[in-house]
Amino acid sequence: MAAFSTGPPQSRTGAAVDGGLTCTACHRTFAPANSDPRGTLTMKVAPWRPGVTQTITITINHPDQKRWGYQLSSRLASNVSKQAGTFTATPDNRVRCLAGPDAPCLGGDVEFVSHRAAPVTAVGAGYTFSVDWTPPTRAVGDIVFYLAGNAADGNGTNANDRIYNASMVVPPAVCNIPGIPTITSAVSSASFTGSLAPNSLLSIFGTGFQSTGVTRQVMAEDLSAKLVPQALSCVAVEVNKVRAPILYASATQINAVVPTGTAAGAADVRVIVNPTGIVPFSSSPVTVQAAAAAPTLFTLDGSKVIAQISGTSTLVADSTAVKGARAAKPGDSITLYASGLGDTAAHLDAAALATAASATVNPVTVMLGGKALPPASVTYAGVTPGMTAGLYQINVTLPAGIPAGDTSLKVMVNGAASQDGVTILTVAQ
Repeated sequence: MAAFSTGPPQSRTGAAVDGGLTCTACHRTFAPANSDPRGTLTMKVAPWRPGVTQTITITINHPDQKRWGYQLSSRLASNVSKQAGTFTATPDNRVRCLAGPDAPCLGGDVEFVSHRAAPVTAVGAGYTFSVDWTPPTRAVGDIVFYLAGNAADGNGTNANDRIYNASMVVPPAVCNIPGIPTITSAVSSASFTGSLAPNSLLSIFGTGFQSTGVTRQVMAEDLSAKLVPQALSCVAVEVNKVRAPILYASATQINAVVPTGTAAGAADVRVIVNPTGIVPFSSSPVTVQAAAAAPTLFTLDGSKVIAQISGTSTLVADSTAVKGARAAKPGDSITLYASGLGDTAAHLDAAALATAASATVNPVTVMLGGKALPPASVTYAGVTPGMTAGLYQINVTLPAGIPAGDTSLKVMVNGAASQDGVTILTVAQ
């Protein structure tokens, strides 16, 4: 830690928006970050109140080390390239601006606070840093903190040091979205029409869902338990009075996942703002139709299906409209993306992330040019590994004899068909 005993260079917290750089760029003995599980890096940040300064504590420990350092950055969760609040420079803590100089940072430049002189303790004693942080003075939704820590041995070089990274999302102490939200529609996120099924992706349109200018989508920091949260930046959704996992929220749109176990028939959808606040407001319900399966296909423009050559990034589309794309031909394996295909063998909860492939319980039929493809052509239909349980994929091997041109495409599950008007570009050769 000799080179940076007065604080590391800016942008070393591991934040993806900063290029994902960490202190392992120099301290490489135990790279990557967090590779030695014997050490720990934690921070304590209370839910924030506009303009009210709080003290953040950062604790780093390792049984073999004795010199300690850190770097911390705070960002708007709605736009992690933007600074959230300000840090206070002290005799122990140095605040640097992304542009180079020490604070104060001009024009909302991003700040990085770090140790000013790396403390030395007895081996294994660890160290707790205290940092004063003043939040924004207005409601901006959730704030995300990115943290790096260095547990060093004090040998005067960058060898034998352990680097750790952590991050966390901190909500406002009191949600204060004013007024009652209004829903204008609740539809499939794939087709923006139609009925819904348990675990299908749901888009809700209306007004008053967020404070003005706040847009929030689920981040990696929200998924530490590998579950999509049921409240996001002061908003929640209920389907038949059951909380739904939320993926995205702006003032006029929410994307969510229909809760597992939603019964077939009429279902009431509500939006609740300030769900944990002193004064929660609930919208009037909008009634949608639910079914065990309600397949819909994702499209580029409402008609041209989103499809790619399986195992590649090549899209199936007109190459004059989409660079690098091409038509699908017999023998190709293509991947379609869908919602509402119903239960899968793993019986995933709507809030879960799919960690592995799991096929649908009911078979999926693909209709091309109005004719059903042979069942063996559908090589997989189920959840998309690594994604929310609400996003399905269908892998199809195209047989000989398919038509050419913008060919109509549908999928069917348990007697329910996907939306009309979807096409895929095919050639017959």
